[in-house]
Amino acid sequence: MKWITLVALLGAYFSQSQNTPSQLTTVDFKQADVSINLDANSNEITGTIDYNLEILNDALSIFLDAKNLVSYSALLDNKEVKMIYDGKKLVVQAPFKAGEEHDLKISFTSYPSKAMYHIDIDDDRLWDQVWTQGQGKYTSNWLPSIDDMNDKIIWNTSITAPSSKLAVANGVLKNVTNGADVKTWKYTMQKPMSSYLLAVVVGDYEVKKENSSSGAALEYYYYKNQGDKVATTYQHSKEIFDFLEGEIGVAFPWQDYKQIPVKDFLYSGMENTGLTVFSDVFFTDALGANDRSYVNVNAHELAHQWFGDLVTETDAKHHWLHEGFASYYALLAEKDLYGNSYFQHQLYEYAEALNEQTARGKSTALLDPKANSLTFYQHGAWALHALKDKVGEFSFRESVTQYLIKNKYSNVTTNDFLDIVEEVSNQNLDEFKAIWLTSTTFPTADALQILRKEPIMEDFLQLAARRISSFDESYYSYKETLEKPVELELVKEMVAQLSIHNTNKKYELLRAAATLDNVEVNQLIVLSTPSINVENRELIKSMLNDNSYVTRESALFLLWNDVSDKRTFLEETKQQWNDMNSSLDMAWIVLALNSSGYSNEELLPLLTRLQSYTGPVYGTETRTAAFDYLINLDAMSQQNYIDLMQASLHHVWRFYENARDILKAQYKRENGKFLIDQSFDHFNTENQKRLKKIIDIK
Repeated sequence: MKWITLVALLGAYFSQSQNTPSQLTTVDFKQADVSINLDANSNEITGTIDYNLEILNDALSIFLDAKNLVSYSALLDNKEVKMIYDGKKLVVQAPFKAGEEHDLKISFTSYPSKAMYHIDIDDDRLWDQVWTQGQGKYTSNWLPSIDDMNDKIIWNTSITAPSSKLAVANGVLKNVTNGADVKTWKYTMQKPMSSYLLAVVVGDYEVKKENSSSGAALEYYYYKNQGDKVATTYQHSKEIFDFLEGEIGVAFPWQDYKQIPVKDFLYSGMENTGLTVFSDVFFTDALGANDRSYVNVNAHELAHQWFGDLVTETDAKHHWLHEGFASYYALLAEKDLYGNSYFQHQLYEYAEALNEQTARGKSTALLDPKANSLTFYQHGAWALHALKDKVGEFSFRESVTQYLIKNKYSNVTTNDFLDIVEEVSNQNLDEFKAIWLTSTTFPTADALQILRKEPIMEDFLQLAARRISSFDESYYSYKETLEKPVELELVKEMVAQLSIHNTNKKYELLRAAATLDNVEVNQLIVLSTPSINVENRELIKSMLNDNSYVTRESALFLLWNDVSDKRTFLEETKQQWNDMNSSLDMAWIVLALNSSGYSNEELLPLLTRLQSYTGPVYGTETRTAAFDYLINLDAMSQQNYIDLMQASLHHVWRFYENARDILKAQYKRENGKFLIDQSFDHFNTENQKRLKKIIDIK
């Protein structure tokens, strides 16, 4: 009887906690003091979290969102308190009375399956880097917290980690204390934020510091011994910060601003409060920065410090208030850096993608909580641009400023923003809302009308109309495009169009375009060249030393196919290069492996180097390319198969989905099956089961 009663009570408590959409009317979590210890030899996290809270209405229990806990206990005002845990929520049982303030201290141990990631770079089964990603997966996967973004809390975080590492979190670093083989970093905040914005990064880092024009502290983190990449990666960072602070009209709302690269990140970047975490594919040298610039991601995540962090949506229906604003203000920052022509062309590219989405029947309303990223980001940016066009720049800027000031450190809906715009501009926005926010199709005609107001876009659209014209009909338009003052966006459009014309006369235009010495123009020239001929040979040769790894690699393949003495060509080309990234190095190796004139003694170390690129020390893009090369060469070693199996268990879904497809295909081959079967012992029992399920081994 007692057992049945206990089960019934547990079910009642779980039902109450799970069916309660929000505790906002019951309890206000005001401050959280977090102290975590990262075990050097495992993924275990131990720690405490001390909440200061106020009871708003009488209740028999309150709860915290908590997953992956293996042990836990609690003290309410320094006294033990009853708790129930169902794997998702930690329910604290007590007679809570309205008006009371309490301290709730949770001690816990967790093994997070997501939201906190332990990265083993050298495959020694010990983590080298730890980072968190709360948005979408939620902080509660590693820390008992509040998944409801409407409950904002002041967070203070202490991190104990191996002394060889550096630990970073939201807020200002107050002190670092030394222990036996460990250090503890303590960070404090002054203003509240949603739990999903809490962030921790630990790894082998150093930092460069400077101040914005307004005096805000800016910190740029970088991997040890890679300080030469700071200037290229973080180029324009201060300019972007100064521009956004002035354009938005509200001072940076947090104590300091840090940016830090991490390995195998899930996205391009994440706007944790005062601490942007970004993928280290953007942490690169000068040539790499030309191929994949961090500038837009940099500006986007910084804009989120106001739009998303300072003022936060109430729910997913209003997600464009985060992503649309961040996307638009990132474009404005790029306009400040690169000019109006670039800005207008980006808007045009957004509109084309959105129009295509509508044509495919995939478009949704901007206020649809299930809208995709293209809608929330690009459509959201366009909605703001259209709104500025409607009410005027002064009213738009004043509205944004008032919106942020009025709603700072709180949560908002779309109407909270539009009401302010209507008041400032003295305009009714019902029609705007119907066209841009609630319509299930993108208003292409309206966007085109706005674009045509800019003379540069009228010129671009007239040139774009030449896509269906013959070369002779377009020739003089192309010549005009190259006349000074040259607009690079028009030149890029011209180069793209020339790729469809089969006439030797186009090469004079391409050579003239190349004299502009613009990385994007040169990339387009090479990428749109199908093969080498007498007219373009010297032009493509000149691209071998362009300031772009992408251009060099494409030129390398084109010219290798053209020459007869391939070994001499490869060796002489390599002598010209001081730097090679992994992609260019792999391309060179593959071409060497397919060239005559190399001895087996020369080829073996090249193959070994190519095989090394599948290892976890490299990024997911590099590893994917290496797997593809090796499979096409039929040169997968057992270590490569171990790497492939590890990749199939990776946390980045695009990477592991591709790896699993390759693994299943290789297992159907006799040699692949043999080497995969021989590799299972490298994995523990649990991962062996996961891999066998992926391969469909009974």
